[in-house]
Amino acid sequence: MKFSISLALTQIMLCQLLMASGGKGPATRLDVVSQPPGAAVMVDHAEKGTTPLTLAGLTAGPHLVRILKEGFRDTFETVVLEPGVNRTLNVTLETLTGILLLTSEPTGSEVFVKGVSLGNTPLLITSLEHGTHKLTVSSPGYQSKEIEVTLEGRTPVKQNVSLMSDSGTVSVSSDPAGAEILVNGISRGHAPCRIDRIPGGAVTLQVKADGFETHTREIALAAGEVQSLDIKLKPLPGTLRVVSIPAGGRVYVNNEYKGQTPLDMVDIIPGDYRVRVDLAGHEPAARDVKLPKGASITEEFRLARNTGRIEIVTAPSGATILLGGKKIGITITRGLDSSAVSDPFAAEDVAEGEHEIAIFRKGFAQQKRRITIKRGETLTLQFKLQREFIPNYEVTTTRSYHKGVLEFMNDEGIRLETAPGISQTIPMKDVKKHGPLRTD
Repeated sequence: MKFSISLALTQIMLCQLLMASGGKGPATRLDVVSQPPGAAVMVDHAEKGTTPLTLAGLTAGPHLVRILKEGFRDTFETVVLEPGVNRTLNVTLETLTGILLLTSEPTGSEVFVKGVSLGNTPLLITSLEHGTHKLTVSSPGYQSKEIEVTLEGRTPVKQNVSLMSDSGTVSVSSDPAGAEILVNGISRGHAPCRIDRIPGGAVTLQVKADGFETHTREIALAAGEVQSLDIKLKPLPGTLRVVSIPAGGRVYVNNEYKGQTPLDMVDIIPGDYRVRVDLAGHEPAARDVKLPKGASITEEFRLARNTGRIEIVTAPSGATILLGGKKIGITITRGLDSSAVSDPFAAEDVAEGEHEIAIFRKGFAQQKRRITIKRGETLTLQFKLQREFIPNYEVTTTRSYHKGVLEFMNDEGIRLETAPGISQTIPMKDVKKHGPLRTD
């Protein structure tokens, strides 16, 4: 508005000057030059031509000059013309550029335009003119890639470029995680990881972790090929040695019989186990055992006795002993007289608690007792057997008949126990007939 008012006032003043001079005076001249040439020129919003351009006959006073060319920023200038004065307007146009944000995989790739490096990704490029451009993106170990971008106005353009490796790539994950990855014996990181720059052809890949067996395999990769590997490592086996005091205990692992102590178990998978040791006459012992990966451990079991002991003396000796209905031995004496009192008979490792013991000998009444065995104690028992009178032999003489228990017989006679505690010797010269007693 101020410009219009000023322009109007200037024109009025010029008109007054021309009227005062009789309507005659020198004309105005404006030369417009641009770099580059060929720009359109507008004066007071009216098109006048293209640069370079000479304009004559414009009214004296201020004028708004606009210079515009495709691909360049419009330029505005205010020019005040005076009669008889030549004015030159020389304008250098500012080139319009676009905005390009370029990222890449891998990062740090170099960007070229017509062989000139613009920098490394991620890269903000603001120096390219509007239009279509060819850019080359490259990185060591990767195949270069050419892309084409079109820039218009000042709207940012974002583009990502993925380069293909000029060698093989392998992506490795492991169980457990964190295993070391070696390629041809050279460490290349820890899983999970992506390993680039693997030479083409066959290579040796190793996956290592403490406490696990090393996994080794041959892989072959072509340039640009990507392989994914998921490796589950096997735990290193361990060794479990089980000993007991006293030795000879039966070993069970997770209720499965494995052998007797001392026992070595090799190539055991690491983990948690329940180990039990049983030995007759002793309390079973059990515990949870943790076997680490690749470890060798020894577990010692000190077994506590849970039995007692019995010493048995019989009169006479030669008596059979039954414990819980099972024969455990016969009492003896060092002398020749079987009617004598026996030496002590020892029954070892008798389980604590109540038992029934029975003593018998042919010709004697059987005896039974209920006994209680206490852990770690010796129970002493004495048995005096009562003889039974059961006739088993008969003798016939010329004058009489005898029956009783045969005690002995020789050339002189036959000795019979004819009543309990009463014995009689029958001369052999009087014997007419003798033999075992008939039961029919």
